[in-house]
Amino acid sequence: MKRLAIYCLPLAAFAAHASAADTDLSTAIRAADGWVAWDVPLVADAGTPCCYAEWHGVHGSGQCDLDSKNWNIGRDDDTSRSPPTADTLRVYARVAHGTIERVRAFAASCALHGADAARRIDNVRAADSVALLQRVAQDSSARDRGEDAITALAMHADPAADTALIALSSAQQPREQRKHALFWTAQLRGADGAHRVERVAHDDPDTDLRVDAIFDLSQAHGIDAYASIHALAQHDAADKVREQALFWMAQMGDTRASADILAAIGSDASARVREQGVFALSQLKNDEGANALIALVRGDYPREVKKQALFWLGQSESDAAMKFLDAVLTEDGTAARK
Repeated sequence: MKRLAIYCLPLAAFAAHASAADTDLSTAIRAADGWVAWDVPLVADAGTPCCYAEWHGVHGSGQCDLDSKNWNIGRDDDTSRSPPTADTLRVYARVAHGTIERVRAFAASCALHGADAARRIDNVRAADSVALLQRVAQDSSARDRGEDAITALAMHADPAADTALIALSSAQQPREQRKHALFWTAQLRGADGAHRVERVAHDDPDTDLRVDAIFDLSQAHGIDAYASIHALAQHDAADKVREQALFWMAQMGDTRASADILAAIGSDASARVREQGVFALSQLKNDEGANALIALVRGDYPREVKKQALFWLGQSESDAAMKFLDAVLTEDGTAARK
């Protein structure tokens, strides 16, 4: 559940460096208090952004309420359980005394409690909407203020959104803003966005941001993100980056992961990285993880690695793990050494 903090940003401040059309949008928003809404094209990778919930394995629409302080937003790309991918984004802004207090964005088809009372603004240019939201993100002093504006603008199917996300994630910006902009760049902006996140993951001087960018890259579309993350696991100078790279390699469902992580455990000089590699192997699905851990116990690896592998085998519910451990516990352990 995401908590949305209320913030106040004078709309008069938006006029600086704004286009005439953008200024007109700001004026229209400021015309009356309450919720105001406008439509723009929705980027295809956003699916159908709405409120979704899962209860005991049953997936369905949750309750969206414009006036709730606690809210969540998800997307459902499974057309057997949801409407087809939407093509219209509806941006909502709550105005009080000439200031914006909240920003939200959902598919226009998403049912929202309280949305009927929103005042509509028609014929809004997507580029002007992006420019407005970009300034909300940049001018906000609290993190939640900017994050919701960044989320909304990233859903716009307009090149202006790419330009805005590049600016919001540039090295001169606050780290938390960069982090949020990079997340949505990877999620929604296709191969070009994935390449931008890839460059940050490999080259940014901020180690912690590179760690965050690895997760973003694992969610990206249009490139071989696994290969890029594998390269980080092999060559990044920071232990924490290599650790996270191994973890996300195991989460991506790629058939290369088991062999690549085993190779990293065998070659990395850092005990911390090797330990994370063993844990990463334990996260592989079905018997793949168990078989990789068994290979560690049987192979030419440091004693600590073998102890960690045995621990994670003991946590596994895999039949292969149970069979191996049963063999280890026999009197001579012959089967375990084969």
